[in-house]
Amino acid sequence: MEQHFYNLDLLTMEGQKKEMETFIRSRGEELSMSTVNGDIILYNLLARFMKAKYPFLHSFRAIPEEVLVKKFKAWLLNHGYQITRKHHMKSMGKNLQEDAAPIKYLRLLLRYLEPEDKRSEWEKDVWKLENLGFEVRQNPIDVIRTIKFTGIIQETIREEVKRASYIRIKYLSVGSLQGEIRAVRRFSEFLAKRNPEIKSLGEVGRLNIEEYLTYINLERGQERNLKTEMANLKNMLQQVGKVIDKPKLGKLFIKQDMPKAPEVAFKIYSDEEIKRLNYYIVNMEEQVARALILHQMLGGRISDTLTLRTDCLYQENGHYIVRMYQVKTSYYEKPIPDDVAKLIQKSMEYTYERYGGTEYVFVNESNPSLPFQYSMLKHRVYTLIHENDICKDNGERMGFATHLFRHCYGMKLVELHLDDAAIAHLLGHRGVNTVYRYRRASGKLLVKETEELRKTMDEILSEIIKEWDGYEQVFQNG
Repeated sequence: MEQHFYNLDLLTMEGQKKEMETFIRSRGEELSMSTVNGDIILYNLLARFMKAKYPFLHSFRAIPEEVLVKKFKAWLLNHGYQITRKHHMKSMGKNLQEDAAPIKYLRLLLRYLEPEDKRSEWEKDVWKLENLGFEVRQNPIDVIRTIKFTGIIQETIREEVKRASYIRIKYLSVGSLQGEIRAVRRFSEFLAKRNPEIKSLGEVGRLNIEEYLTYINLERGQERNLKTEMANLKNMLQQVGKVIDKPKLGKLFIKQDMPKAPEVAFKIYSDEEIKRLNYYIVNMEEQVARALILHQMLGGRISDTLTLRTDCLYQENGHYIVRMYQVKTSYYEKPIPDDVAKLIQKSMEYTYERYGGTEYVFVNESNPSLPFQYSMLKHRVYTLIHENDICKDNGERMGFATHLFRHCYGMKLVELHLDDAAIAHLLGHRGVNTVYRYRRASGKLLVKETEELRKTMDEILSEIIKEWDGYEQVFQNG
């Protein structure tokens, strides 16, 4: 068909033609034909730009990326094209501004043409975890594929942190390591601003730590959890100190530096809010709806629900027992009602019919060897909330946090008068130390359980007051 082809003769130099041809063929091997066909318009624009501005340039990589992108944006504007576009995010209910398609296409081309980095993976500024050569610990419902060190400004500090991270990732979860790298990155930004002469963490002293603590508290404002950030920075400094033979780095923090963790408000959904949300959840894609309903009925963490195994269900003495795996520990088992068991069985049947034998009940549609990803679940629920304008009892747009369902579950257990040990077991806690939070939050139960006590106390006080001279006049006068 006449218009459905790439005319490489629009480019004047053979080097540009060869680079573009390999790029087009690589996209043809990975993407749908309709996408490759749609790229022709973007290619034609880029080819016209290169012919007009760089007709004798042998390679697209001969000019720094940001310079080439800046020139392309100016050319597009001069020819009446947009350089940004609005992207509507259903899950957020608002428009986000991003680069227009031609600029994205140029950036993709430049990424593709980057020379292969033949260094060991741990020496690179961006690690692809699959290339490290060993399995890393991470949450299976929120898979992290890369770790970036590019935000650490000082080159020496960046190299020191990479060496330390290569050691820590062998026994620390990826999520925890990312928190430590994030803390160092922020410290790096502070050093670049206040102490640009410091190029290595080995040069950091106690005075720098005190200045940083002051900077965070007075200029950057309170962190969401400053205690965690300081602990992360301390841990990484300690490891870097071992790597570069500077043991003093592990002693730069003192006990008083660690602020108290912020008190987290105990939040729950009201019964009406749960009903309102479930009214729409049951009409979602059936397997997603099952996962969300089961999450509410099992009372576990969302990771416990999404990592249910296909052998998680069995019967004992005529009762169904479910085994739930926890990311940070091992697993726990608890009895469940027959209707919950049937819902799990139905979910298993759905997955087996579509994907055959799998490890998990709820699987990633594009990769059934993985469980359903939390980001996908959250995106779909937020989209549901915004499309249907689901509101809280106070009229505000409802947010979504799967852990609130767990709080609601724990509150119901308290209101059923179960003891702390039973509540801890059903919630999957190892001990009873956190059960008090559910009891303290249950105002309804507190009112009910103290009703008789308050009535008795009122009667006692009433008898005492009657013995006071002039008590009747006091009550008459209010």
